[in-house]
Amino acid sequence: MKMALALPSRFLGAFLCLVVGGVFLYGAFCSSRFATRDVDFVLTRPCMGPWAQSWIWRADAARFKDMAPTRAVEAYWQAIGRNPLLLGGWFAVARLERQMEVNTRTDALHDFLLRQVPPSTPWRWYQFLLAADRKDAVEFAAAFNFVLARLPQHRQEAMEVALGFWDGWLDILAHARPENRWRVLEECMARQDVDACLQLYVRLEGDPEARPEASNQARFIDFLLRNTKWSEAIEVWKRSRLFQGTPVSNGQFEDSNSGAAFDWRQGRVQGVETRHEPRRDVQGGQVMHFYFLGTHNLSFDHFWQYVPVEPGTHQVLRFVWKSERLSTDRGPYLEVRGVGCPLKAQSIELLGTREWSGGEVAFQVPDGCRMARLGVRRGESTKFDCKIAGDLWLDAVELVEKPFRP
Repeated sequence: MKMALALPSRFLGAFLCLVVGGVFLYGAFCSSRFATRDVDFVLTRPCMGPWAQSWIWRADAARFKDMAPTRAVEAYWQAIGRNPLLLGGWFAVARLERQMEVNTRTDALHDFLLRQVPPSTPWRWYQFLLAADRKDAVEFAAAFNFVLARLPQHRQEAMEVALGFWDGWLDILAHARPENRWRVLEECMARQDVDACLQLYVRLEGDPEARPEASNQARFIDFLLRNTKWSEAIEVWKRSRLFQGTPVSNGQFEDSNSGAAFDWRQGRVQGVETRHEPRRDVQGGQVMHFYFLGTHNLSFDHFWQYVPVEPGTHQVLRFVWKSERLSTDRGPYLEVRGVGCPLKAQSIELLGTREWSGGEVAFQVPDGCRMARLGVRRGESTKFDCKIAGDLWLDAVELVEKPFRP
């Protein structure tokens, strides 16, 4: 009798195990469709109906692909009904219903989402968009600053929304917290709005809470140089911490080359090594050492800096240099050439071995010329023995204005 009762119980238990296993397999398969981003399967198969996330996908497809906001709202509500914790669905419904002007419940939903949902990183972007839709200036400013500080992937879009919400770049800067004001200028620079950027930078210069540090000053000067705003770049440089009081920056090579603003810029090229090193004589200090390896017929133009010049003036470039066993018929030399203007002057080419000695290059700056390029150059040789080898040391580079004597 006991065996007769036990046998059906075993079959029933086995059947239940099969059913439970089948349910788990079904759940695992459906869940895998999300992991593999099988969009067509999720959107079209009825078996995906119990999953709240599938309704989010369907709502997004209706909203962004099919441009069917009514169907999208219905799908978002389906998702929320299955999982009320899907805050992304709540935010999407709130924005769509306001755009569609469905009914008065939209205001209540906005208030709930703006005031009650914790301002966490995942949802602050949606709260920012809701505040823009609702014209809630206080909440918009708070969310905007959160996005600038914590959500860099949304900064560009947030700035576009802010430009429509507030009255231009200066108004945006006024609503930004001190730690975010430089980011406002960065976004303006990314849009290449040079005149607006200059206005913002002047405001930041006078702001004790957000005055740009030296590295950001250099970045802004580079921005002006890239946009050929020569006069503006010179004025900003002279007001910055980078200005050393002379047209040539770091002419004594006491500091490392930053490669930015008006400092020395150094490119890499095969066949030469460039480095700072101590000057080994009574003068002391640091010098720039160029070591030509003798492996290439170099056309060298990879060590230079911008220097401001005054139109109509007579200038003299002065420097001291030293060489050791510089080969070939073409040696290195110093050159000043105008940027966007007809100015070109150069020193002699240095060859062989020479102890420390001074050099000068005199020139007149043509009218309309505000910027020049000062650098070390070497032209290619046409001789058979053309691969340059040897050493060049450079120090005490300066540019001075010389009184004109007819």
